[in-house]
Amino acid sequence: MMAFAAAGRKAAAQRMLSGLSQVETRGASPSYAENALMEPLCKALLAFSYDNYADCVELLVHVRHIAHRCGGSLAQCDLIHLTITEAALRARNGNLARALVAERTAQKPTSRLNQQLQRRLAS
Repeated sequence: MMAFAAAGRKAAAQRMLSGLSQVETRGASPSYAENALMEPLCKALLAFSYDNYADCVELLVHVRHIAHRCGGSLAQCDLIHLTITEAALRARNGNLARALVAERTAQKPTSRLNQQLQRRLAS
C-alpha cells in the first residue's frame, strides 16, 4: 500500500484496499494485532496520499498502540509513528503533534529527525 500511495498509483492502492478482505494467509493464521492493524493502516496511508491528513490521524490514532505487536521491525513500527506524526503536523493538530514529537524525543533526545520535528512545531 505504501508503495502504491507514494507512487501516486491511487487506483492500484484502492484495488488493494478492496481486496484486503479476500487475503488468504496460506494456512497461517494472522494474529489479532495484524488483523486489527492491516485495514486501518492501509486506509490511513491512502488517506495520506490524498492529503486527507485528519482522516489519516483518525485512523492511526486508534491502532498505533498495537503496531509493535504485529511482528514488524522497529523501522516498520517507527514508520507508523512517523506517518501519524507527519499527518498530525500537516493537519495542524498541534496538541497531538506536540505529544507525538515529545514521545519520540523522550526516547531519542539526540535524534536529528526529532530535533527537526521540534523545530517544525516551534515555527
